[in-house]
Amino acid sequence: MKPAKKSTMDEYLKKHPFLKETAGLHLGLEKILSQLVKPVSFPEKADLIAYTKEGLPLLQQAGLQKRMAEAAAAGLGSMLAGLYDLMAPAMMKAAIEKWQEWAVQAEPETIQHFFGFLMRQEDGEIHELAETNQLNETMIRFLGWALIDALVPARVKDSSFWEHEAKWKRNYCPVCGRQAALAQLRKEQQGRARYLSCDGCHTVWPHKRIGCVYCQNIDLKKMHILEPEGEPEMRLDVCDECHTYLKTYNEEGAEDVYLRDWATIHLDLLGEEQGLRKKGSVLLASE
Repeated sequence: MKPAKKSTMDEYLKKHPFLKETAGLHLGLEKILSQLVKPVSFPEKADLIAYTKEGLPLLQQAGLQKRMAEAAAAGLGSMLAGLYDLMAPAMMKAAIEKWQEWAVQAEPETIQHFFGFLMRQEDGEIHELAETNQLNETMIRFLGWALIDALVPARVKDSSFWEHEAKWKRNYCPVCGRQAALAQLRKEQQGRARYLSCDGCHTVWPHKRIGCVYCQNIDLKKMHILEPEGEPEMRLDVCDECHTYLKTYNEEGAEDVYLRDWATIHLDLLGEEQGLRKKGSVLLASE
């Protein structure tokens, strides 16, 4: 019998052994959530198109946001309990236990408010809730968005729908409203097209090929590219106007690796060394 073929992620981690612990955490969390969480029922395609026609993301629609917050609040306890066997640092496990204690004591409406803060990107309220209850803010952002992500149906995250049917080309996620954390360049008949990827709900959508996705600068004299050594699949698109960078996957076929922000976290060091700002990560305030 032939040995099982290694996945793209396995090969990637073999070349990047320093990511093994991080991969165990993220991939383990994804597996746990896939077993515990049932996605919320979203409207049909025609309604999705109508709801987002004027540029308002789906999770900013009051009714759907409320349903998502209720579902997330209801599933929080099960998620936290399911994380006991997760390969995670001791400090993170302690933070999870602290959050679980809070979740047991808090009123359902209070937990729903927290998920509403996340979806509306109300950073001040998130910070105050974490500080008041002595919760690890980075951890509750990370796990909170992971739960929201699991509750969004896969069909709603599909780039082909947002490109060909909804015609969404704005610089923020059509599902949750977050700024992009990553981009991909895909080959097309007319050249290459750019697609953006959200670090919150992991939706992918098309965006114009030229310019900064954050400040909308289109002066190419105020933009440049950084090419990380040893990572030909990735590059950093830099805007000299707003001093940000966007990690961009410039190939196809390994999206399950390169459209995960954590998998290229080491490339963020290059941006930091250049004094550039990272945007879009669920771990960061939306500013």
